[in-house]
Amino acid sequence: MERERAAFVCRHVFEGSRPILLAAHEEGDWQFLCGEEHEPGDGPRVVGLNHLIEREPGINEILDLKQHWEAERRDVGSPWIRRPIE
Repeated sequence: MERERAAFVCRHVFEGSRPILLAAHEEGDWQFLCGEEHEPGDGPRVVGLNHLIEREPGINEILDLKQHWEAERRDVGSPWIRRPIE
């Protein structure tokens, strides 16, 4: 896994106000989201995957996620639940 690649995050993850609870690997892109609702027009931010790993090492557990799959956890420290993206 190339750790210096770009990843899309929501505003809450970008600001560090909420943890990463939902991750998706689709079309070669990674998304790391808080799993909460967002305001209309509140688009994604782009950050380096290596910075996310430094801040939340728990995402290392899902960096082998297959294309078109997602993983979700209830809270930090909970196990990741993997499933295909519908």
